[in-house]
Amino acid sequence: MEVLELTFEQAMLVLDTVLQKKHLSNIQELVLRMCWQGYTYAQIAESSGYDDDYIRDVGFRLWQTLSKALGENIAKSNVKTVLRRHYSNLAKAESQVSTIAAFQTSKIQQQQDWEEAADVSIFYGRQTEQTLLQKWIVHEKCRLVMLLGMGGIGKTALSVKVAQNLQSKFDCIIWRSLRKAPLIFDLIRELILFLSQEKEVNLPETIDGQISCLISYLRSRRCLILLDNAETILQSGKTAGHYRLGYEGYGQLFRRVADEVHQSCLVFTSREKPTGLTAREGETLPVRSLQLTGLPRKEAQQILATKGLASSGAECDSLIQRYAGNPFSLKILATTIQCLFDGNISEFLQQGSVVFGDIWEILEQQFNRLSANEKQVMYCLAIKRHWVTLPQLQQDIVPHMSERELLEALLSLQGRSLIEQQSGSYTQQPVVMEYISEKLIGQVCCELNSGDVELLYS
Repeated sequence: MEVLELTFEQAMLVLDTVLQKKHLSNIQELVLRMCWQGYTYAQIAESSGYDDDYIRDVGFRLWQTLSKALGENIAKSNVKTVLRRHYSNLAKAESQVSTIAAFQTSKIQQQQDWEEAADVSIFYGRQTEQTLLQKWIVHEKCRLVMLLGMGGIGKTALSVKVAQNLQSKFDCIIWRSLRKAPLIFDLIRELILFLSQEKEVNLPETIDGQISCLISYLRSRRCLILLDNAETILQSGKTAGHYRLGYEGYGQLFRRVADEVHQSCLVFTSREKPTGLTAREGETLPVRSLQLTGLPRKEAQQILATKGLASSGAECDSLIQRYAGNPFSLKILATTIQCLFDGNISEFLQQGSVVFGDIWEILEQQFNRLSANEKQVMYCLAIKRHWVTLPQLQQDIVPHMSERELLEALLSLQGRSLIEQQSGSYTQQPVVMEYISEKLIGQVCCELNSGDVELLYS
């Protein structure tokens, strides 16, 4: 079949139709035209006299605008393909009027709002996980799906990738970040307004009534709701999964979405599993959770290769193993190795286990969420530096913990992906162990300076 060669002017006709009164600004049209001709953002900035970062920001917001208008995810890499398809649909219609009406009807039937969802045009691996999630969501019609794992492991990217793959299976798709911890009333109101196309304005006053209203929409249409960074609504300083004061309504929302009959699915990502959901999940139940681990060797090597690192398999394997295949960490490391070691992985590895920058910040965020008992277990495992059994842990931890307290701490740490378990023994990933060791040394030094040596004695 002959592929339609679309001109930029024809593409603008499509955009004039779908954007209606919201025309592109002059700078947006310039960026679109030059991207259409194959220019990079750097080349556009140079030729137009604008700052490089400004052009990138214009491009980012342009793809967001087009995605919302066209009802599907648009990026620099696929804009030609998407607009060619929409122009072809317009050209085949009997008249422009009937075409516009059909197009608008289609937009009403399938609503999408991706807000600031991550760009996953470059995505590594996770094929097994994608297949499993699509099976749960589409074929087994799960009502609640949890994507769990430590920071940087790729939960957000995987959720967006799967949602993009399933666009045709849902009438409505909405993605929202909980990074700023919105109140439950604000979130539910936003969801209801989106699903009702701004028609449902007189909402019930109680949280229970608002959830009932939301679920009525989840029954009437096939909706996919994605909530990112759910750990921000959970409490620090306790074992994993307890809701912050004032955020208990999220637990009510999750439980009712899980328990009540409807045809939709709510997916959320989190560094820890909220309480009250474990008993509801199972292989034959409508609630599932997927604990993400690091990327396999092949996909992890692709990240390093994309960053321009070339070395022996042994060096790559050592780097990947040290950072447990964490894609975020590997991207940071690759940039660091290029900048400071001229791309020589071997020289970097000779520095020993180094935790720095954003990698340290992610681990620091997770450590600060731990309960006192969890921190004691982490310190003990870092000092041991090898696999430790439950009796050994109970014997060596100071101050003493009861078996119940120790089991609770270990279970919570496993839920946070901060420890590894094998045949009744426990340890930490190398990068986590190095972070905890440095943390311990730093705190002991502070105690020696202050004269309060409680941690040192323990």
